[in-house]
Amino acid sequence: MDWKSAKFLLASTATVVVASQVAKKLCKYLFNFKKSSQPEVASDEACSDMVNIRNREINDVILFSDDVIRHTIKVQPNKDVTICESRELNCFKLIKYIKSARETLDVCMYLITSSEIAEQLIRLGQRQVLIRIVVDSDMAFTAPSQIKKLKQYSFIQVQTNKKSILMHHKFCIVDGPKAVKRKNILKAYAETLNIHAQFTKHIAQQTKIRLYKGFVMSGSLNWSTQAMVSNHESVIVTSHPNIVNKFEKEFESLWVEDEPVSNQNVLWNYEL
Repeated sequence: MDWKSAKFLLASTATVVVASQVAKKLCKYLFNFKKSSQPEVASDEACSDMVNIRNREINDVILFSDDVIRHTIKVQPNKDVTICESRELNCFKLIKYIKSARETLDVCMYLITSSEIAEQLIRLGQRQVLIRIVVDSDMAFTAPSQIKKLKQYSFIQVQTNKKSILMHHKFCIVDGPKAVKRKNILKAYAETLNIHAQFTKHIAQQTKIRLYKGFVMSGSLNWSTQAMVSNHESVIVTSHPNIVNKFEKEFESLWVEDEPVSNQNVLWNYEL
């Protein structure tokens, strides 16, 4: 074999090796892309869809205990998956319910020390969710309470209990009908005074209000790390209209308006 033939054979072999390596990498890339582009089945469909719960009937119980609760859910296509409810999962569920607020969040809580929940409330306020909080006056500014931090934000309204008896409630109302109506009245009134430019365009373009199914969360749980990590606690979550209505009335009995929100001139466009 002469030198030219050997050189040609060597070059051909190198080309084949390089081409095979390129083909191998290309196949690997395409396989991984196909695999990653396929939607993953959530391990707990009920939790992963919590963001979209605002128009669903809700009857749920969140239990914080040392026991691991096992239950089976159906995941498409026709597959049973065993889910273990732990403290971590239930903390996740609780925050998912809070995050589902789209218009209003009314909180009546004896104690709020969870920094994670406080951060979530701040994020909701930044999304123009109207937040009102009633806390017990004795516990409001006792460390490690998050109330002082929350009061720094103008979009979060905080009041301490003004009654002489202990305010020991632990409930919150997400998108309650009365609270949503109050927010819409305030929006419309602000538009008539032209003092909130961020609302003006929204109100001018929208003749009907989007309605979300409100729900309430109530139980023994304070919004504290101690309660969620160490205590035996329970929270009932329900969208039953009669129950939501009663909790809204209780919240309104504790909340003191600086001025009555009852401007009839702006009600006609915001009937619920």
